[in-house]
Amino acid sequence: MIDLTPILQAVVGLLAALVTAWLIPWIRSRTTAQQQATLSAVVDVLVYAAEQLYGAGQGEAKLAYVAKKLRERGYAVDLDQVEAAVRKMIAQGADMAGGWDGMD
Repeated sequence: MIDLTPILQAVVGLLAALVTAWLIPWIRSRTTAQQQATLSAVVDVLVYAAEQLYGAGQGEAKLAYVAKKLRERGYAVDLDQVEAAVRKMIAQGADMAGGWDGMD
């Protein structure tokens, strides 16, 4: 009778190496990209909501609202990303006439 144990061990070892070297890093990078896309969408929605809630001349209140809502959702607050979202919306022609602090 032929003992196939060493061959099976080699195949399992090879599969484990492939999963460790390729699949796990791919899953990690994919999750990070999806999380970034989700965060960007959340920031965009919150910026639009703040603009509707506070209107003109309330930049500090709008920024505080967005930061608070991000923290409530479990995101680390990155005010640079919030400002980038505001700049993007202004560039796309959104009505941000009220201005945001430091961005007028």
